[in-house]
Amino acid sequence: MNRKSPLYFLILCLLAGISDAAGQSKLLRNMQVSKIPERGIVVLAGAGIAAVRSDICGTPDCNEFRPVVGIGAMYKFDPIWSASINLDYVKLGASEKDPARPRNLSFRTDVIELTGSVMYNLLDGYSGTGGYRSSRKRFVVPYAKIGAGAIYYTATSYPGTGDLDESQTTYDPERKYPAIGIVVPFGGGLRFRFSDQVSIAPELLYHLTSTDYLDNVGPRMAPGGNKDHYGVAIVRLLYTPQIKENIFSRKALKGE
Repeated sequence: MNRKSPLYFLILCLLAGISDAAGQSKLLRNMQVSKIPERGIVVLAGAGIAAVRSDICGTPDCNEFRPVVGIGAMYKFDPIWSASINLDYVKLGASEKDPARPRNLSFRTDVIELTGSVMYNLLDGYSGTGGYRSSRKRFVVPYAKIGAGAIYYTATSYPGTGDLDESQTTYDPERKYPAIGIVVPFGGGLRFRFSDQVSIAPELLYHLTSTDYLDNVGPRMAPGGNKDHYGVAIVRLLYTPQIKENIFSRKALKGE
């Protein structure tokens, strides 16, 4: 009997693993079941990091990956199309480390970004076919998005590669700040649905801008330079509030 104990133990472990996997599979199926239509208002909040591409820095090694925070709202028209409006606060920074460019400067920029975007789900928000389609939703939905908006920014440049607070000198502004520019963000992400109310969506967005002054280095210091752009990696929390339908029932109208 003792010789068989290890075998029994392995069988019990295997059965326990199968039971656990079945429980997780059942939990995932339960997460997919929903009677809430894939449309309506969604509240957004997110945080992440940003990197800039400018006249003095265009690679990761000279970038300082700085924080991004934002809030917003989205409206889902159907399982495929959505539209959103976002207000994000973005901090940008980089140091020039190219030996061919002797300016030896760094910059810090604060950006307030207001954008509207259209999102297209690359997969239908519902899973299954036939009779299951109305009650089962996908756990993961990839999507693409593109938008347009405005940025309100202030850039400060200074000598060296240290922190702005440590610098004894800052360069004169290359233009009047705060300044306003146009921004066109585009990219995509993955939406992970955990319930009818809560989803999480990590996304990558690249922002084309109309300005060459995000680094406070304009055509005077860098002739022939291109416009400055920046990229954002952000994780957004999506909350769908439950809105009770038929609030004013017949009984309520009759005062019963």
